[in-house]
Amino acid sequence: MVEENSWCKLVELAQRGRDDCMSQLAREAKGRLCAYVYRVTLDHDLTDDLSQEILLQMMQSLGHLNQADRFWPWMYRIAQSKIKEHYKSKQRKKMISASAFYKDFLSHKNEHFQEDGLKQMLHDELSKKVMVAMKQIKQQYRAILSLRCYEQLSYADIAEAMQCNEVTARVLFFRAKKAIKKQLASQGLGKGLLLTSLALFGKLTTPAEATSTVTVSAASTKVGLTTAALATAGSKLGIATIATAITLASIAIAVMPESPKPNASFSASSLPNRNEIQSIHFTSQLKDNDPNTVGSLSKGAYEQWLYFPDGIDGPMFMRMQRWTPEQDQKLCSWLENAQGNYYYASDKNQVYIHNCRVCWSNLKVRRLPCDTADFTEFLSQVEGDLPSFAEYNHDPETGLLISSVDYRFTNAFNFSTEYLYNTTGPEQFQYNWPASITVIDERDQMHKRGWTLFRINGELNGKNISGLGQIPFVYSAAGEHPAWIRLNIADEIEIIDCSAGSQLRRADGITIAAYQAGTFFKGLPRPWMGMHTADIIRRDAVEKHLSFNSKLLENEDNLIISLDCRADMNLIYTINMEKDIVEDIRFIINGINSGTMYFSYLQDISPADAEFAEPVISDISQIPTQDGTGILWLANLASGNLDNR
Repeated sequence: MVEENSWCKLVELAQRGRDDCMSQLAREAKGRLCAYVYRVTLDHDLTDDLSQEILLQMMQSLGHLNQADRFWPWMYRIAQSKIKEHYKSKQRKKMISASAFYKDFLSHKNEHFQEDGLKQMLHDELSKKVMVAMKQIKQQYRAILSLRCYEQLSYADIAEAMQCNEVTARVLFFRAKKAIKKQLASQGLGKGLLLTSLALFGKLTTPAEATSTVTVSAASTKVGLTTAALATAGSKLGIATIATAITLASIAIAVMPESPKPNASFSASSLPNRNEIQSIHFTSQLKDNDPNTVGSLSKGAYEQWLYFPDGIDGPMFMRMQRWTPEQDQKLCSWLENAQGNYYYASDKNQVYIHNCRVCWSNLKVRRLPCDTADFTEFLSQVEGDLPSFAEYNHDPETGLLISSVDYRFTNAFNFSTEYLYNTTGPEQFQYNWPASITVIDERDQMHKRGWTLFRINGELNGKNISGLGQIPFVYSAAGEHPAWIRLNIADEIEIIDCSAGSQLRRADGITIAAYQAGTFFKGLPRPWMGMHTADIIRRDAVEKHLSFNSKLLENEDNLIISLDCRADMNLIYTINMEKDIVEDIRFIINGINSGTMYFSYLQDISPADAEFAEPVISDISQIPTQDGTGILWLANLASGNLDNR
């Protein structure tokens, strides 16, 4: 077995092309790797398959490892990516009973480990309880427990392996330890058995050929006071815990002046880059929009989890738990994932499936913690909540929102919110309400289908407008039924936007300009992206620093949004709030209605609708791809200079 201090030398020799060293490296790494993968997946067959894939990628990519002493964090990062990739490709994990799982575990252990003296122990009730408890916690938690307790990685190395920051790694470990304690308690094992249980799990999952002894030290399971506070941030006790932690930390600083400040954990080095964000967790308060309840917290506290399956600029899943303002009792909750939009009514114990995404009842634009400081500041100016109502603290290097303070609430003075990045996995966004709960599906036909076709017609500056398109309503439908649009302005201009790209063409088919896919969906509904159309349109406007105002009509079915594109031009949107779509766009130039684009969406899809064929992008290799103008393309269309760049 290779000694720990010999790994670097072995890696360096393998990188230099020594085949014997590469083979030895693969052999020696396999034991630790298989143990880690099994501890995370608890699936023997899957462990065998994934371990082979990981070792193959290790051998193919070893030359890209810059520092030999970073081999193990790098190796576990490959393993984490392979495990996540596997489960991401599966819509649902196969569920097996705890009893069946343990019988399968015993069969493999008895077959492969009869010689190491554990056979008797495997039939002990303690072993079963420990294994079943580990089965019940999240894979992400098993991963970080394995890296910290058995691989004895530092939090910095764990952060590298799990592609997060060090603060997130500490928070994850705290939550993992809390989760396993809870599961052990449900099996009748007290808190005092945590170290024993962790050590036993490590021993039970160690390959027979491994020569090292599994030990778990008390030091490896410790986390700091600030970490514990961060880990509970956003929960019903989060704010109180953070306040207590900061108070205690301040006392410690007063006694020991050399100690670091408690907010040092929010340094730029501890935050992910924007393109590395996978999830965000935070809690905020929503003010009642009734003018008679200014400063009221009657709307409650909203704990939110956001997940970005394709990266921060792609679609978003959301889970939200509403608490009482004091955060001591759960109320209703929401889930918006790849399949649909769900609302749980706690008073009725019923789940409703809606057409539309969540839109705040006070008509404020939905913000994201990853919005830039410039975006947030302009939006606050438009909505009138800066500087008197809220203060946002962005990291100067990454631009990420670290914390915020809301001054609006009389019964929650200086309400603080902390934002945690990359602490939540995709399993948080599965539908998991009990089967006994009544489900009421209120979706119309096209939303049940998950996608639809639409037509555009109208007139602008005396010219006819006509178009066709396709739109997915949910993420799961976007692959087979991607968004596309074909729009014609009289017999002069044709706009094409599809998954292959975007083009602006003349009537004779000559391509005028080429753009990235999605360019001409700016300013149009994109429900598969995870936000209500009302928020998508207004956020598109904020990106271009366009002021707007919003007004809900008396019937409360339609929202009117007026965008100030230029001094002489406004775009007026009519948005159907229940169906989550744009019904029409009016173009106002110098106070006069110069035209309207009407959108009609097909509830029924007929096989005979051959007119709806996804457009084909012509060869434009000789034309450079240009940057689009965002929502302003609609203003340029109204001005007649869409093709004059």
